[in-house]
Amino acid sequence: MPEQPRATLTVPEERLPVVEEAELVVVGGGSAGTAAAITAARAGLRTVLVEDSPFLGGMSTGGCVGTFCGFYYREKNGDLVRLVGGFPAEVADRLAARGLCYGPVPFKTTAALPYVPWGLKTLYDQMARAEGALTVYLHARFVRALVHDGAIDAVTVATRGGPVAMKAAYFIDASGDSLLALAAGAPTAKGETLQYPSMMFYMQRVDLEKALPHLFSLSELLEKHFDTAGLPRRSGNIIPTGRPGEVLVAMSRVGIAGRPLDASDAAELTLGEMLGREQAERCAHFLCSHMPGFEEAFISDTAPRLGVRETRRLRGRYALTEDDVLGGRKFEDGICRAAWPVELHVANGLTDWRFLDDGLWYTVPFRCLVPLGVRNLLAAGRCLSATREGFASARVIGPCMGEGQAAALAVAIAHPKATALADVDPAELRARLTALGVPL
Repeated sequence: MPEQPRATLTVPEERLPVVEEAELVVVGGGSAGTAAAITAARAGLRTVLVEDSPFLGGMSTGGCVGTFCGFYYREKNGDLVRLVGGFPAEVADRLAARGLCYGPVPFKTTAALPYVPWGLKTLYDQMARAEGALTVYLHARFVRALVHDGAIDAVTVATRGGPVAMKAAYFIDASGDSLLALAAGAPTAKGETLQYPSMMFYMQRVDLEKALPHLFSLSELLEKHFDTAGLPRRSGNIIPTGRPGEVLVAMSRVGIAGRPLDASDAAELTLGEMLGREQAERCAHFLCSHMPGFEEAFISDTAPRLGVRETRRLRGRYALTEDDVLGGRKFEDGICRAAWPVELHVANGLTDWRFLDDGLWYTVPFRCLVPLGVRNLLAAGRCLSATREGFASARVIGPCMGEGQAAALAVAIAHPKATALADVDPAELRARLTALGVPL
């Protein structure tokens, strides 16, 4: 049945106060946006970061992911080698120094780096407040892009004090949903089949000494009881946070009517948040009944927001593909290394994994950040231009941070000459990244 047209309303013209005139505005303060904003400020750009949550970090804090993925790859001899440099390496090292990050922990043919989301929240606060050239707006939601002659002149933002405008020479879309690119008229795409989101949750009073020998058999346990217990997922992870008796649990898989919900739709996202909390409660009860060491445990809280893996992404000058990922392709304009497997959260509680061979890693090309038709905009993080399969590897935290860092340095190169971002010399950008300690 065709969708019925909705009634429309003409909104009166507004005159908004211009509260910021900067060199760069970053929309979205997740892993990519925070990396971009802090890197840009350190490069001397007057930068504004707009984030609709009350804290920075996006899925890494709000979604309580609990593991940094994409930070390591495995060599042919079995050694785990760090892939990242610059901002993501600094974050991992500073958390580790506070006892809030450990690893790497081997996972099949790759590795993850567990961290405490609370520690990452406060670290980002410290890092952002240390940069005099950076202004952060939390509780601030991007609304509109004002575009003239193929360039964004300003954005409008809804704040607790009312709507405001922010002007800048350059913009980075790190919204996760390509909101700025879409509003500016750049081509975007949403896959016909999205990945399922998840709701992470905390459990406390876990007897870790008793539980630890059984944590790696969780997926076998879930598969065994998937149908009879009405579980949402056939595999999962239990992540000790490093704090006594506390773990993060990944067992959720949120859909609507047998399909993944579309988190770019307001009504579906609202229902998904509620369904996610319902699933978390059910999954916690299952663990208390079936997992050794969880007999006296309880769910202490869910993540502040649903863990969204995929919505809308850029259709840029190049789309990263599955062949690029699994073939370990190195691009001349590569701006960060990556080696996380293709990880697709699909129907029937399954996860489709496609791993790179040992010793392989690929690079994300700068062209994946460059939109068509808007000369002063870049996209980073979950806004990356990629095919469904390529995106399923590059969407994790390590590459997102690397893309944000590179986008910021591209703006730093373009700004003195007022050039279009598509015209940034990849060799100069790679040299700037190398100077920050980024392996390419």
